[in-house]
Amino acid sequence: MRLRLAARILCAATLSFCLPGGASAREADWVRAGLNTNQPLWGVRGGLLWALPPGGFRSPSGPRGLIRVGYPIATNGGYELVNFIAVEPIVHGRRGFSELELSALDHTSGKRLWAVGETNLGPAVPQPTLTPGRLFQPSPGVEQLDVSVQVEPLDNGARVRLVVSQRSDAPDEIQLAVHADPGSAPIEYCILTATMGNLARTRLLWLKDEVASSLRLYPKHKGEGFAPHHIYPLDHLARSIKEDVLVAVTTDEDDPASVYPFPDRQLWHYGGSKVTQYWKKPRGTARDDLHVAVNARSTYWQSRQPIPGGVAFENFELRERFHEGQVFSFGITRKTPAQLGLGGHP
Repeated sequence: MRLRLAARILCAATLSFCLPGGASAREADWVRAGLNTNQPLWGVRGGLLWALPPGGFRSPSGPRGLIRVGYPIATNGGYELVNFIAVEPIVHGRRGFSELELSALDHTSGKRLWAVGETNLGPAVPQPTLTPGRLFQPSPGVEQLDVSVQVEPLDNGARVRLVVSQRSDAPDEIQLAVHADPGSAPIEYCILTATMGNLARTRLLWLKDEVASSLRLYPKHKGEGFAPHHIYPLDHLARSIKEDVLVAVTTDEDDPASVYPFPDRQLWHYGGSKVTQYWKKPRGTARDDLHVAVNARSTYWQSRQPIPGGVAFENFELRERFHEGQVFSFGITRKTPAQLGLGGHP
């Protein structure tokens, strides 16, 4: 009895925690809604954090219907918004838009997204409580946080739930597993799109053997609309050292934080250092139809303000035909594409 008590005291007194079988690991500094923050915010402090509206990384936090993704890019190590992720399922060729469609609950733009606990999956209306998620050890020395996110039914009949997971040994990325809820219309694709590449003015798309530039893909694109999508199939996508499928975007600017698109205003200002944003398909999960798609804009969304430096990628998405439980990982890292194993030259 005394030996067991001494072991527990020793574990509590160190930076490590004790695991079954005598293994130990450095404990992640988790941010968990309802436990150590009063915002709908989750993640690993020092790595990627993500939030649901009305939580976020700036005020106001942005449109509804979007997952907010933040990273410590500020010069003082503070967090800034880097991108949004929208949920866009396709049913009978009709694409749903979680950001743009009116909520049936208040007839305001943006479908509701809310976290749910293990005992109340699939509620009819958003729950007001903050849900910390489920923290567990998938393997010795590793912690994982799972949070289930309910998406308000889309206008095309799609009913979708996401499970957002993050691991202590991969603090710079989240994995999103897609599930169709009972009563959903048949889903052809459930596109998770990083929908705000213009914030960082992402112009370089890093593929297996080439780097595609928005300036070269869309040299004549002008006006306030979206340029058409460019599609790159699986054989154009790189493999990481661990055999994951990987594709990334970066800005072509050395100091993006020095640019203020709207003079004397913070609107559309990217407030930190240069990073690499990427989509990843975990090893062994890619299907033959997997592909990446990008589009672009020459002006900022809902404005006539030209994007400094020219046309930039806006939507960045990894797609494959829907199947229950399919997974995609989204990450932000200070590593360069070359350090991630991506080749080619800009």
